[in-house]
Amino acid sequence: MTSPKISIIFPNFNGGKEPLDCLKSIKNLNYPKSQLEVIVIDNNSTDGSDLKIKIKFPKVKLIKNKTNLGFAKAINQGIKKSTGQYILITNDDVVFGKDSFKIMTDYLKQNPEVGVLGGKIFLKSNPKKIISAGFMFNRWTGQIYMAKNPDQSKEPDWVQGCCMMVPKKVINKIGLVDEGFSLIYFEDIDFCFRARESGFQVTCLPEAKFWHGNTVTMNKNKPEKYYQWYKNKFRFILKHMPPANIINILLIQIFLVMPFNVIHFKEGRLVPLLKGFFWNILNLKKTLNARNNG
Repeated sequence: MTSPKISIIFPNFNGGKEPLDCLKSIKNLNYPKSQLEVIVIDNNSTDGSDLKIKIKFPKVKLIKNKTNLGFAKAINQGIKKSTGQYILITNDDVVFGKDSFKIMTDYLKQNPEVGVLGGKIFLKSNPKKIISAGFMFNRWTGQIYMAKNPDQSKEPDWVQGCCMMVPKKVINKIGLVDEGFSLIYFEDIDFCFRARESGFQVTCLPEAKFWHGNTVTMNKNKPEKYYQWYKNKFRFILKHMPPANIINILLIQIFLVMPFNVIHFKEGRLVPLLKGFFWNILNLKKTLNARNNG
């Protein structure tokens, strides 16, 4: 049987050599190259990484933006241009296991009820350290933690957007990535929640292996990183959780988690958290509209 066509989509913003390593790992995949379509959305890089991609990987479809549109908008640009049966949403700092795509497509063909498929993700700088095998979200405290038993297949609350494979039929049913999660964070958990609400399964398959730089780009600007995290986390809670859960989570996050993070981490999280909280107050109407419209 012919291997299904996969559209690999990721944004790049001043990624340096990271996207080149990513594209090199795609080139080394144990998968028919004629069945791979690579779409890179450059969010107005100024480090020359977009030019290097164009020169070293001329077959890549490179979309050039005039501003940094963030992850969700860039991914949606790529999806609209894609022609694959499966969409592989990823980051510019991911390296793929040689057999990962074959493992994932074989699994999806045998399990048509699966709408989002992820794998076991290791840290690039420490290749044996597992950093993701599916994640869980506590609906009463807002706590996020990695699912247990990383070596077993499971149905977690979500798989990371740094590497998730989605059949095109799922996107046709539930829609694109929610662009309300601006720049980065929580668009993946939102997508997985929406897929499950539409009757699809979200699965983590540990046999599919990847290595991730783990927010290499965002770590260059930690105040912005924390702001985006808290802003989008609050938006996700307001969009998906029942009223009683929202109240409980906000009380715990603001009066317990925030003071602990400020004292323990000492990384300037207080101001980003408050900015994220007040952003959600100002944009509450838009979030409630998104909640009501699914």
